[in-house]
Amino acid sequence: MSTRATIKIEGISYAKIYKHSDGYPENTLPWLEKFNKEFSIERGYDPQYKFAQLLRSSIRDGKEFGLGQDRFLGWGVVPYNENMGENYEYILKTDGTIMYKQVDL
Repeated sequence: MSTRATIKIEGISYAKIYKHSDGYPENTLPWLEKFNKEFSIERGYDPQYKFAQLLRSSIRDGKEFGLGQDRFLGWGVVPYNENMGENYEYILKTDGTIMYKQVDL
């Protein structure tokens, strides 16, 4: 069974990113921490760009962080409040930090 996760960007309240597998913190946090820190330094507060660039980062940094390289499965953009059966929820904060929690199913 997959460890599903969703990723929210602070400042975006209409959509979130769905990651179908390997969403547990040991796999997902190192990637998100690197991305969020670098983005916050370079771009500051720009939630729409952060959302788009995070998707691009999943490809660009995919091999480094073991994010999976399937071309047609495993990732999605879904409504912000939709229950995706996620096991973890991550929120990329504007200050470069990340909040996350395990979701009770």
